[in-house]
Amino acid sequence: MTIHFRLSLKAPNEGQDNFFLWSMVILPIIAECSYVVDATYYIYHDAPIHRYQGLVSTILVVFTYLRYCAPIESRKMLMCFYTTLCLLNETGTICYMYMYNYHGERYYVAIYFGWLLVELCTTLGLLYYRAYRRCQPNFHVESKHLFHFISRLEVILAIFIPFFVQNMSVTLTKHSIAFFLLFDFFSESYVRFQGFWIKSTLYLFVCTVTVCVATEWMYSSEHSGVFEYLSSSFELISAVLCNTLIIFQFSPYHFKPTGISKIAREGLVFHRLNEAESQSNLNFEPIPTNGKSEDTVIDLVALN
Repeated sequence: MTIHFRLSLKAPNEGQDNFFLWSMVILPIIAECSYVVDATYYIYHDAPIHRYQGLVSTILVVFTYLRYCAPIESRKMLMCFYTTLCLLNETGTICYMYMYNYHGERYYVAIYFGWLLVELCTTLGLLYYRAYRRCQPNFHVESKHLFHFISRLEVILAIFIPFFVQNMSVTLTKHSIAFFLLFDFFSESYVRFQGFWIKSTLYLFVCTVTVCVATEWMYSSEHSGVFEYLSSSFELISAVLCNTLIIFQFSPYHFKPTGISKIAREGLVFHRLNEAESQSNLNFEPIPTNGKSEDTVIDLVALN
């Protein structure tokens, strides 16, 4: 069966070519496959020192959150796409749960059970809005955003890779880098947000990501279990908020229509131009002559 692609009616056509459309389908699948590979690696290679394990899935995990804009026209193919990604993700999560249960770390079993529920709820939301209701996303992803993610990843990984090299403990798939890139991307659409819930969700998302990154670096420096627990907990909370934002975007109540926003901006510019013109007319208001000649008025002004 052929996959039919289509561009969003609200998105600019020049920002999405065929290569970009295919990449938005292939990259999430590659990211989920790398997550499964990294998760199963821990089961069969229980080494005391873990260097680059989890690095590949950490780099690619940002593309799993961009699956909401997969340009698949067929409803059945879209359902198969989201279901396949969900099964891959749940497989990797179950592998992590098995590993932590084997080592007797119940806290992380509960954390990854939370990840399992988050993935399931997000997939159900995407199936409902994208496949059933045929809603189009309001967070538009274009080619420039894809290259922006890659360029920012290069800078962040230059700082983050030494953490994988020097860390003597288990290094797993980290979502904090993806969250850092995503809240920068989501904030571009803030001017179109309306309502308390989506705005407060974005602010909470930014705060939890900041705390997650801070505690992660504290753990890498102090090697304290408290910071490790805090980092894992706030990473899960950040995932809940991130996926909530992704689901919120499909509701028309959380976004201002593009046409109304454009009219409002043009009206504001027109209003400011009128105010500036009125102010300039007041500054250059002619002086009343009261029947006197202009030369006499000029002389009187000079004397005053």
